[in-house]
Amino acid sequence: MVAHLFRITAATACVILCTLLPFLPGRYDGLAVPVSTMAQLVGKLGLLLVPVGGVWVAAEHRRRTGRARYACALAALIVSSVVWVLVSLVVMTESLTLGTGALGLGGYAVTRLVPRLGSLRSAAPGRASAMPAYLTIVPVTVALVQLALADPVTEFSRSRAIRNSAPLIADIEAHRAANGRYPLSSLSVWPDYKPSVIGIKEYRYEPSGDAYNVMFEQPNFRFGTREIVIYNPRDEQAIASHALDVLQLTPEQLALDRTRGHNAVHDAPHPHWKYFRFD
Repeated sequence: MVAHLFRITAATACVILCTLLPFLPGRYDGLAVPVSTMAQLVGKLGLLLVPVGGVWVAAEHRRRTGRARYACALAALIVSSVVWVLVSLVVMTESLTLGTGALGLGGYAVTRLVPRLGSLRSAAPGRASAMPAYLTIVPVTVALVQLALADPVTEFSRSRAIRNSAPLIADIEAHRAANGRYPLSSLSVWPDYKPSVIGIKEYRYEPSGDAYNVMFEQPNFRFGTREIVIYNPRDEQAIASHALDVLQLTPEQLALDRTRGHNAVHDAPHPHWKYFRFD
C-alpha cells in the first residue's frame, strides 16, 4: 500500500509540475507551453475516470467476481483512451511532434494492456486492486491543485517578466535621450533582454505614435485564448489581431481593429502595463 501511495503521489506531482512548467523561472523552452496544455487537459478530462473508479471501488467492496473487475478495467481503458486521444489532438494544434508522439505512445500502451484484460474474467475474488485509487485520487487532486494555482502562478510569471523588462525600457529611454527619438526597431539576431520565464520567449518592441510598445505573450490556463502583455509610457497600448490588418487596412480601419480585436483588457498592477486577451 505504501508503494501505491508513493506512485499516486509521484504521478500527481508529475502532472502538476508539467502544468506549471511554462510559468516557472528559467530559460525559454518551446515545448513548455504544449506540455502544460497537455497536463491541464489531463487534469480536466481525467475527471471522466472518477465515476469509473467509483464503480470499481464498489465492485471491490462487494467482493464481485473477476467478470465485474474485467468490466471496470475495460471501461477504464476505453475512457482513458478517449481522453488521451482528445488530449493528443488538442496538443497537435500547438506542437505537431509532441501531439503525434503522445498519440503513438497511447496506442502502444493500449496494445500492451488489452491482452492483460482477458485474464481478469476468470480471476477469483482476491486482494482488492489499487487501480480504482489511481482513477479517483490522481484526477481529483490534479484538477483541484490546477484550479487553486491557476491565477497565482499566472500573476507570478507575468509580474516576473514585467520586472525583468526594466533594463530594456531603461535603454529605450536612454536611446531617446541621446538621439532625440525612440529606436525604429529592436530587430536583431540575439535578443539580449530576456523575460527569464520558461514559457515566455521574448520581448517585442515597436514605435507607436510619439511613444512605443514593449510586449510579450503570457501563457495562461484559458484554452483557445492568447494573452498579450503590453507596456506603453502614455498608456496608449494597442495591438492588431493579424499582420494582414496592419499591412492592408487604412489607418482608420486599423485603429478600429486595434480597439476591438481583443475580447478583454485588464490593467496590470505595474504602472503603464496592460494585458489583452484574444480568442
